[in-house]
Amino acid sequence: AGLVLLLACANVANLTLSRQIKRGHELAIRAALGASRARVFRQLLTESVALAVAGGTLGLLVAAGGINLLVAFAARFTPSTAAIRIDGAVLLFTLGISLATGVIFGSIPAFASREALASVLNQGGGRVSGSSKHRFRNALVTAQVAISFVLLIGAGLMLRTLVKLQSVDAGFHAENVLSSQVSLNFTKYRDSKASIGFYTTLLDRLSHQPGVQSAAVSMTVPLDNQMGSMDGQVEIEGRPTPAGTPAPKVDSRVVSPQYFSTMGIPLLAGRDFTDGDSAEAPKVAIINQSMARHNWGQSNSAQGNPVGQRISGDDGKTWITIVGVVGDVRQYALNRPATDELYVPLRQNVLLGANVLVRTAGNPMLMSRDVMRLVHDIDPLQPVTRVYTLEQIRSEWLASPRLTALLITLFAGLALLITIAGISGVMALAVSQRTREIGIRMALGATKASVMRMVLWQGMLLVVIGVALGIAGAPPLTRLMSDLLFGVRPTDPLTFFLVGLTLLTVAALACLVPSRRAASVDPMLALRNE
Repeated sequence: AGLVLLLACANVANLTLSRQIKRGHELAIRAALGASRARVFRQLLTESVALAVAGGTLGLLVAAGGINLLVAFAARFTPSTAAIRIDGAVLLFTLGISLATGVIFGSIPAFASREALASVLNQGGGRVSGSSKHRFRNALVTAQVAISFVLLIGAGLMLRTLVKLQSVDAGFHAENVLSSQVSLNFTKYRDSKASIGFYTTLLDRLSHQPGVQSAAVSMTVPLDNQMGSMDGQVEIEGRPTPAGTPAPKVDSRVVSPQYFSTMGIPLLAGRDFTDGDSAEAPKVAIINQSMARHNWGQSNSAQGNPVGQRISGDDGKTWITIVGVVGDVRQYALNRPATDELYVPLRQNVLLGANVLVRTAGNPMLMSRDVMRLVHDIDPLQPVTRVYTLEQIRSEWLASPRLTALLITLFAGLALLITIAGISGVMALAVSQRTREIGIRMALGATKASVMRMVLWQGMLLVVIGVALGIAGAPPLTRLMSDLLFGVRPTDPLTFFLVGLTLLTVAALACLVPSRRAASVDPMLALRNE
């Protein structure tokens, strides 16, 4: 937003300077009649501040009318929409920004107006600007192009990140899976037998519902994490941890049988949990591929296959046998790799808060009423919360990067429009000031095509310099976005190439109108008017 404001201010400064050039004769006459430089400076500065305050007021009126639209849009991405309002702080900020921009950027053309009276009066009515003003206008346009390039690079990187995130393999199949949070009251379900009995009864009834392919419960749901996992260190039997070396750290999750088939997580080795993995049976666990790779290497390595190995999380007091290996799941974020995970069976652990997962043959939301009904059949007072499909949960996680990409793209698009308007304005002014020169060129034999090429080249030279400055200045700024990017480097060559090509193409189209106007100049009319 700050860069867009800077672009807008540069555009206003350029337009004000152009207007002041056209008023050069008027200002020179004022000075000749006794107006001091300070008085002329105050006049130009007052006009600039008045313009800035008027623009700020108009912006507030537009914002007041569009605040409801903004709240409705933001509600899709954040619950904090109540904080979006126009209050006293917003009014003071807008007033301060308007005054500051009016003073700072109004001073630029005001200072530029201080030139000798004789010089202005000798320039044919003030229609020809000095070389210093011409260079200053060109510098503003070049800076605008460079800033626009940086914003467009940021937008391009975020859009590519969003595409990568939307296509990343999270390790599970979200299609046709319903998730419902069922947290049991610990005062009512005081022991593991009661809580396990509730969940096993619910799963048995769900599995017999028409359209249900499988059902399971889990401590957590990938990308939701309303209920945290249990993390800790484990010891591998026969492999003591050397002194000073931390023991392997894992995230533990309690799941029921059929959890992996319900989630679409592939079983790579060993077996799934069964109803036989009860409290009286030997303790068992299933690990993910990441944990197997970090602690046992490849399946054919010298360290051996993890299936059948034993681990302990309580200094060897209780040993748990690994009975299977499953695929990795991005539990916390799509842009974070899978952690080492240890899954333990429901019947051998205490679980009061769980997510009930149901894979259906059709639309999973149609099963939500049945889930609530079956829960209330078992316990009429048991609440069911956070009823979502896994696709909705994934989409909810993507809301933040999607919003970031959208906002940066909107700002970049606005910056591009402002920059193109600045290029068009400067080139149009240059053509109007050089009408006599163009007329002479055409009278001496210059063709319309050569005149068009001349104007196009002058405009595109500014753009090329701006793009070059943007290429040099973008990498340090895009590196600040590294934490927001995924699957793309801050200096991605493809993004830089496409943004540069887009900016050059659009700028060429913007220069086309003033170049055609220059080519249509009538030499006789231009010379006669001069």
